[in-house]
Amino acid sequence: MNQPRPLSVRGMTPDEAAAAWIVRVEDGPLSAADQAAFDEWKAESPANVAAYERAEAAWGLYENPPSDPVMDAMRASALAIRPKPRRGLWAGVGVGVAASLLAAIALGTGLLSFGPQADAPQLAAKSAPAASANSDLPDEGEFATAKGERRTVQLADGTAVTLDTDSAIRVGYITERRIVRLLRGQALFAVAKDPNRPFVVRAGANQVTALGTVFAVRLDASRMKITLVEGKVVVDDADDGSRESSAVMVPVVLAPGQALVTTEGAKPVVANVDVAQALRWREGFVEFKDTSLAEAVAEMNRYSAKQIVLGDAATGNLRVSGVFRTGNPERFAAIVGELLPVRQRDLSDGGVELSAKGR
Repeated sequence: MNQPRPLSVRGMTPDEAAAAWIVRVEDGPLSAADQAAFDEWKAESPANVAAYERAEAAWGLYENPPSDPVMDAMRASALAIRPKPRRGLWAGVGVGVAASLLAAIALGTGLLSFGPQADAPQLAAKSAPAASANSDLPDEGEFATAKGERRTVQLADGTAVTLDTDSAIRVGYITERRIVRLLRGQALFAVAKDPNRPFVVRAGANQVTALGTVFAVRLDASRMKITLVEGKVVVDDADDGSRESSAVMVPVVLAPGQALVTTEGAKPVVANVDVAQALRWREGFVEFKDTSLAEAVAEMNRYSAKQIVLGDAATGNLRVSGVFRTGNPERFAAIVGELLPVRQRDLSDGGVELSAKGR
């Protein structure tokens, strides 16, 4: 058996380095060089020793996991991944195991602190019985909506997926995991509970792992947003090589009423959100709170073939608040004309132009 190349933890936090070391130690006897580096790392700081002790405790969760759905999901997801060469932080280490181990350390020690939970209406995931072998419900295939359309698909395990306008998913359940890739747009997942198969949604370079919970995922050109309604989810890197950069995302555990936004080249951002506002699209509405008119118009344009255009940048800088029905750009323009100093002009292609009065 080839000896793994010497492990380097340079630039890692104590917990990241501890997760890398515990995976290497459990993988087999350390080489003389690794043993010396390991001893040197522990001697550098009491924080390193404490981090390794936490990693050892977290590793026990994988050997003797408690009956916690999120830990079960992380363990099953991590152990289902075959370690493979990867650039960057975890090169030479079992990426899925080490990354999920970091989340286990965070869960066990309170490293991930997100503040108080936002008050949010609970949307329960319906516990549907497992589909029989003869069920005609889909556990594979692609499902999509056109611009302005919404659609709910029930999958073979009882999971309900609601697709927003111009959205698409690809379903590919396997023995170990239930995998859905969000190809574009936005979807709400009410996941049926299955303690033996984590439910994984991949969007861009990230993935969301859960068992039974309710959450929404939105994928834009350079941005991905996850909003958790109920339960718990773990957000980390997808294990399919879709991330182009060498940076590895440290897993994040969300609580209800929280959203995580990832943008390529930037650190993920977690914040409390108004879940009711975030999910108004299910009823055919969107809500803006002191939003720039440019952002509001871009959102409204997702729902209609008739587009709203802005006459100039200054018009787009105006701020708007309110609840608006999607798919009706003329009505939106008329209401904005009552709220803001703008005028509207019908375009030959059926769209509407908004421009500031006096320009």
